[in-house]
Amino acid sequence: MTIATLFPSGISSGVEQMKVMIVDDHEVVTEGLRTAIERDERFIVVGVAHTGGDARALARRVLPDVVILDMHLPDMPGDDACRQLRVLLPRVTVIALSAYLNEAAVRSAMEAGAWAYVTKSAGLPELRATLDRLWTGQPDGESANAPRIVKHLAGIVERRSDSETLTPQQARVLELLAQGLTYRKIALKMMISESTVRFHIQKLKVKFGTDSKTEMIVQCLRRGVISSPEEEATAQSAR
Repeated sequence: MTIATLFPSGISSGVEQMKVMIVDDHEVVTEGLRTAIERDERFIVVGVAHTGGDARALARRVLPDVVILDMHLPDMPGDDACRQLRVLLPRVTVIALSAYLNEAAVRSAMEAGAWAYVTKSAGLPELRATLDRLWTGQPDGESANAPRIVKHLAGIVERRSDSETLTPQQARVLELLAQGLTYRKIALKMMISESTVRFHIQKLKVKFGTDSKTEMIVQCLRRGVISSPEEEATAQSAR
């Protein structure tokens, strides 16, 4: 399995696109991010890396305009990866993604050279809003003020959390869907009808404000609403 993936860059509808590179060690998440980002024709994902070391090598090849960087990587802290990318490509814009929301984490990312900080629990809409500010040339007014960033993102998370409570059956459907099971196999495993599975998934798409199964799974994994396939496998082996 390769750790870094290179995608061909291009031009859509005659409009120059902003080249985006994603650095995250979870393949389901990177694929979901890529799908979500490329719905906007202003952006194209030119590559994906799963470690800080591979991010450096890939960045040299694709010369991204933007790097969406997970701040928790398997081989190094995200802050270090950010500094290295900024030394390698001084003009690159780094958007930090993190599961942590506190002033110390935000301040550390900004001191490392990140242009913006988005907590994973704020979801894809906040990431899209950040990319939109970047495209339109708006300064990230929150970036110099860690307390303000924390307050802003905490408000988003609080508003979203009210709609995230799942029934046990909904959670199980999502976990099996994240494992790659088809609607039919989910129905057989849970001993429910396939139409019930489809009903649950449609309701969940509405709940999480998305029309994409992949994006829905990504949001749930990032917020800890469901377990990852790896965590589920570990839990089952321990039983």
